[in-house]
Amino acid sequence: MKRSRKFFASVALAACLTVFSASNSAFAAYGWGDTMETAQVMYSNVQQSPYYSATIPLHGMDDNDYYLVDNTQGSSGFTYTVIVTPPENFDIALGIVQMREDGSITYLDFLNGNGRGYPEAISAYIPAGEKVYFRVLDNGINNYDKPYTIQFTKTS
Repeated sequence: MKRSRKFFASVALAACLTVFSASNSAFAAYGWGDTMETAQVMYSNVQQSPYYSATIPLHGMDDNDYYLVDNTQGSSGFTYTVIVTPPENFDIALGIVQMREDGSITYLDFLNGNGRGYPEAISAYIPAGEKVYFRVLDNGINNYDKPYTIQFTKTS
């Protein structure tokens, strides 16, 4: 009886961890999307939802969160909008790297001009065969217990 309770408790814990680790949660773990290789996919030709939203905290000045819009297998280009909204009195920056499937960079930008509490946004076009990485990072000393929101919308 005691052994079966431990077993069921272990299964329940594993199920909870699976559900919470896969969600776009404000409790994202360290290491979540911290590199281009582990970027959170906002759009791809496999996952074709025209809308993505996540609410995630930065854990400190050295934390970066990467997101990906992948059109490398696309047959046509499209326009999109990405908006990153920080919490009140939090200053974020948004790095943008667009590249071809072979890794050559076609566009590079860094948005950080709006100041504390104001969103950073870009509307752009991504041709077929390219992908865009978005890097959300801290732009100064901030209060790290409050999450920011990132939203992707495919507009055409």
